[in-house]
This record gives sequence, C-alpha cells and structure tokens, in this order.
Amino acid sequence: MRFCPNCDNILIPKNKKLYCKACDIEFELDKGENYKLVKTIKHDEKETAPIVVKEGLRGERISDQDRKAYEEFFDLSEADGY
Repeated sequence: MRFCPNCDNILIPKNKKLYCKACDIEFELDKGENYKLVKTIKHDEKETAPIVVKEGLRGERISDQDRKAYEEFFDLSEADGY
C-alpha cells in the first residue's frame, strides 16, 4: 500500500498506475508490486433474499367460462340486494 507524497492520501490502482483522487496525479506502478482492489459487503441479519416464483399462479387461474359465470352471478346478486 502506498500513499501520495503530496497529500498522504492512499493511492488507488487505475489503468496500471497508482492514482491519487485528491491531487488528481498518477504515479508509476513498480514492476514487482501487484495491487488488487477488494470490496467487502456486510449484510445485516434483517436482510432477506428475494423469493423468485417461476410458475406463478398459472395453475390456479379459472377458465373464461367460469369467470363469466361468476360475473353474471355477482352482478345479479348485487342488483337484488340493494
């Protein structure tokens, strides 16, 4: 890990060079040094993974004929009740 000689910020590898975000200066990368960026993501216990349902409710749908029968039944019963 290297730091900028001008501002002491950490140098970040970018385009095969070391880059200082504060000074906007690039420094040559030594040939023997290998740099790797590692990002660690911490998850809370409250986070949950989404559940993906592939087939959905396709099997539970009613036919068009049954739908029309329900609509006719409920349309007539609402008119009679009120």
